[in-house]
Amino acid sequence: MARGCIKLQEELHNRILKLRSIESMVNRPQFERLWDDSSQKQKSRLHTLISCAARDGVRHWIRNHPSLDLMEKKLCDLQRIAYRLGIKNYSRKGKLQLVKDIRMNEEKYGTHQSIPA
Repeated sequence: MARGCIKLQEELHNRILKLRSIESMVNRPQFERLWDDSSQKQKSRLHTLISCAARDGVRHWIRNHPSLDLMEKKLCDLQRIAYRLGIKNYSRKGKLQLVKDIRMNEEKYGTHQSIPA
């Protein structure tokens, strides 16, 4: 009986930690702007992710939001986009150079948003 109780407490503690992490993401000014720019479908998806305490899903929703400008993305996200676009030496370039190369690639071939994850 005691093991079951300890396991339940552990699961509850882990869920609380995930929800605190989600709360810190949601309380940022960037999130408010993304929320205002979101469609009803995107808001509904985010609400489902939060209800399920899917921290990684919420993080993915924020990082891959269509209204997010390239300069607002993290370096690792820019490197992932550059890799998918086939930009050479993407891992050696800084954020500004990656943004420049991605934008040049967009002008040539279209937007980077259509590239699957």
